[in-house]
Amino acid sequence: MRKPAMDFSTGLLVLLFVIFALFTGAFVRHVLKGTQVPYTVALLLLGIIIGLLQRADVFQSHAQAFSESLVLIADIDSHLFLYLFLPTLIFESAFAMEVHLFRRMFTQIALLAVPGLMLAIWLTAELIFVITPESWQWSWAVCLMFGALISATDPVAVVALLKEVSSRKRLETLIEGESLLNDGTAIVFFSLFFTWVTATFSGADIGGITSPLHVTVEFIKVVLVGLIIGLVVGWLCILWIERVFNDPMIEISLTIAAAYSVFFIAENFHVSGVVAVVTLAIIFASIGRTRISPEVAGFLHHFWEMMAHMANTLIFLLVGILVAIRVPLDDAQAWQMLFVLYGGILLIRAFSIAVFMPALKRLGIGINLAKASVLCWGGLRGAVSLALALAVVSSDIIPKEIGDRVLFLCAGIVVLTIIVNGSTMGLLLKFLGLNSLPPAKQATVDKAQTKISAELHTMLPEMMTNEFLKGADWEAVKQKSQLKHVDEVRNTDKVSEQELDVAYKRRLLETERKHYWTQFEQGMLSKQATAKLVEAVEQALDGAPCIGPRTFIYGTWQLPAWLAPIRNYQWLNRLLLKLYFDKLALGYDIARGFIHAQEALESHVHALAPNQQVAQEVMNAVIENKKTTLEKIAALRDSFPEIIQALQSQAATRLLLNRERAVIAEQLKQAVLDKPEAQRLIMSVEDRMQALQKQTIFRTTQEQRLVNDIPWARRLCQQTRHQLSTLIEHNVYEAGQTICDANQPLNKIGIVSRGSIKEHWTVINDSEQRHICTSKGPGESIALLTLFTATSKTQCVSETPCDVMWVSCDKLKQLMQKDNQLTQVICKLMQDYST
Repeated sequence: MRKPAMDFSTGLLVLLFVIFALFTGAFVRHVLKGTQVPYTVALLLLGIIIGLLQRADVFQSHAQAFSESLVLIADIDSHLFLYLFLPTLIFESAFAMEVHLFRRMFTQIALLAVPGLMLAIWLTAELIFVITPESWQWSWAVCLMFGALISATDPVAVVALLKEVSSRKRLETLIEGESLLNDGTAIVFFSLFFTWVTATFSGADIGGITSPLHVTVEFIKVVLVGLIIGLVVGWLCILWIERVFNDPMIEISLTIAAAYSVFFIAENFHVSGVVAVVTLAIIFASIGRTRISPEVAGFLHHFWEMMAHMANTLIFLLVGILVAIRVPLDDAQAWQMLFVLYGGILLIRAFSIAVFMPALKRLGIGINLAKASVLCWGGLRGAVSLALALAVVSSDIIPKEIGDRVLFLCAGIVVLTIIVNGSTMGLLLKFLGLNSLPPAKQATVDKAQTKISAELHTMLPEMMTNEFLKGADWEAVKQKSQLKHVDEVRNTDKVSEQELDVAYKRRLLETERKHYWTQFEQGMLSKQATAKLVEAVEQALDGAPCIGPRTFIYGTWQLPAWLAPIRNYQWLNRLLLKLYFDKLALGYDIARGFIHAQEALESHVHALAPNQQVAQEVMNAVIENKKTTLEKIAALRDSFPEIIQALQSQAATRLLLNRERAVIAEQLKQAVLDKPEAQRLIMSVEDRMQALQKQTIFRTTQEQRLVNDIPWARRLCQQTRHQLSTLIEHNVYEAGQTICDANQPLNKIGIVSRGSIKEHWTVINDSEQRHICTSKGPGESIALLTLFTATSKTQCVSETPCDVMWVSCDKLKQLMQKDNQLTQVICKLMQDYST
């Protein structure tokens, strides 16, 4: 027997709405394919229609369960609305942003999201205070509260349209970044003004609440604490993920749990959950990008895109239904207020941007009038505003008539901005010329299209002779596949040579950056090397595009200057040596990855170039990049061959293990292996890959091994050699670094362990001054005269990266007193300085 619809539990009614919403979203998306109608606008309109039908009791008689689910959903709690949808939308939006662009544009974004929003809140409150009828009895506190909740922007439709029609990443980042931060700012100020309003109606003391100092301190506190919560949880998750190897279930589960937990923790401590989630997402998108397993990264991005799509589907359908069911529609004054307020907030938005326009032009990447117009018209209101209005309606302290009018005006503004502004944004972009790629960037796309067409045309003769294809109607094939002639693809727009040059180099740099991520995914590059190389390319993309020279690579071989004082502490020398070896390993990895990327660039240089002259210039820069980097690698190979050998062995092992995993996956696809068998084999491979990541090239027995390599020490007895090994201190030096200066205090002699050193000194015989310069290699001694003078008589400069073993003069003298053979060896070495 069929169960009556009225017996459906609350959970099942919610599930029914979710199923309906997802089916509806899929249908709407399918219908809108190929049209310019924004997905969210269509969903909102459909939601309003469904809500009006529910209001007219259409579903009550024909679909009672569905009707009950709509009533339940329309009565959603404001906190549930925020807690359920906001973490997903904010995390996905921040996680998908290009962090280097966000970082560069942060001053512009912060300017719009904090002082810009504060100005908009105040002006909106002023407007509300002036235009509201006296019968409404809206105090200044209520006006400020409404100004705060209605000022948060939600440009999801605008950003989606920009991505679809023009792919202007900088404008997208500016709009989306402002929305992320001003959501947090608006919620903070709403909370402060909401407390003021409830205190007013409850008769509580409002003296401290209304003071500007209290508002400022409270704002700083909630933002900073939210930031700290996001940082702490983000770092803990990154440390955890670093210890996980290619396990999407763990890594993706962690991101979901982290996004919701930071929002919950922050809101529980009455600080900004939005700021906490944004901070967390940026940590994952920057530092975490190389910590997340390469095999999981793509899946993770797709997963969050799907989460955001479902959240937006539910939100906009729910908003439409909620507005149509809950908003009172019979208040003529409210309707009049709504349209006046809609025009007012558009003007306020334009004014607040115009006020900061001089600063916006100079900060970050700058902004022009066309982009400012998109910012003004794209200031849509959405889910956050509506959730805050629901919080007002749900309050038992604020009078019901005030709550109803707040909800009506807020819902009306949300609907009008989404329907009017959202649906006409495409026309505005077209009018401003922002509905397509910039001409210079389009020229590089046309060049790529030319290359594609050329490839297809080379395929045609072979296809025409194919036994199974030669009877085809080739004219029809060309027409249906829209195969163009090579000349048809070229862009005829007039663009300045400088713009073409910049766009061309930017395209090459983006190709180079993608190649680094490909190397990382294939296991050819380490996490640290990938992060450094990508960061260097992004810096070049942010400024004037530079193909070469790449001076950043040379800095990767050097230890930071602040580590220099460590050389004076013997007990820290081992740490310094390990750091230096790790630095050399990282430098080698970076150099190798850089050379691979330069070789990959060579195939695109002429194909994408606007003219032959620029192509040759770039090709020369690429060749010089490779040459200089290979020279650095050669110098490292000469000085530290064991490091190169260890690194090359690691790289070869990584490549073999990656290939083994790929072969197993291929055999699984072909059913040569069953899934359980393949999983066991892959698990074995990944265990070995994980163990390889933990290996270090630093050898614990290095001191003893190097002592045995000193030529003059081999003639000593075993006891002396052992005592000598205990006296050794290690220091490492970069190429060109001064190791010691002439006539400077020094109480130790050096033995070159690895690398090459130039030693200069002056000899005076019969009033004749003679300058001597000699090159010292592994096993040779430097600064020997300090044994008698406690002062360096020579200047030593490293020619290559080198490792020097130092022996204290005082301790060496004590050892010489015990062993005459050591004394003879040292005296013989002294002859080098007198000849």
